[in-house]
Amino acid sequence: MWPDDPNWQMTVSFLIALALMGFAMKFVAGLSPATIPPHRPHVFWLLLSSASNRRLQPIKSIRNALLRAALLCAALALIYWIYGNFLKNSHVHGIALSYAAIPVLVLTSETLVAIATVLWLPSGRVLPSIHNRPWQARSIASFWGSRWNLWYSDWSRQAIFQPVRCRPALALVLAFAVSGLLHEWVINVPLYFITGRAPFGTMIIYFLLQAVGVLVERRFKSHSAWSLVFTWLVVLAPAPLVLNEGLLRTLHLW
Repeated sequence: MWPDDPNWQMTVSFLIALALMGFAMKFVAGLSPATIPPHRPHVFWLLLSSASNRRLQPIKSIRNALLRAALLCAALALIYWIYGNFLKNSHVHGIALSYAAIPVLVLTSETLVAIATVLWLPSGRVLPSIHNRPWQARSIASFWGSRWNLWYSDWSRQAIFQPVRCRPALALVLAFAVSGLLHEWVINVPLYFITGRAPFGTMIIYFLLQAVGVLVERRFKSHSAWSLVFTWLVVLAPAPLVLNEGLLRTLHLW
């Protein structure tokens, strides 16, 4: 029965923790000067910041929104079918399983936003995408600032960078540290209560490594091929710290 399945328990716990986190982040963003425009108050309850609110676009084609959601759902179902057979037959586990889960994580997050967009169609606007072709990033700062999880980067600019704009290095470290704490909350905390074990601190370590990586690339300002190698080495090499048992169970890949 699925209620007794640790994977389903992780998925449900993750979504509950994510919802609570979203309300807390919304509250913090509401304390900053940049508030939600009064003529679109309904968006307050879904988007994390006024920056994401400004990226809302009017619906150009309901058909396209429905088609995109349908294609992503089909692609997600296909990749789970492929991964289910591949992982079962090849007995992939450990660090290899974490790396194998990266495409599933990207596709799952895009699919969830596409579904939310369809549910949001009566508002007359399309939700902004959560990712912006992250594989095209050419620097660590670009990956986290304008390619991956734009909802969080918008929120961190409003809630962290703006109040601490006079000390950009501190703001950078704080933004990544807060991201690490939030990941601990939605992944490692539920994992601990469900299984009794959790690698507490791994999320914080991963995101602090990203902050160090951004500071290093700013220091040397290299645009060579080595800079691109450094970017993906910093982003991907420690990825198993985030794609741990908790997140893999949430994605039903454990």
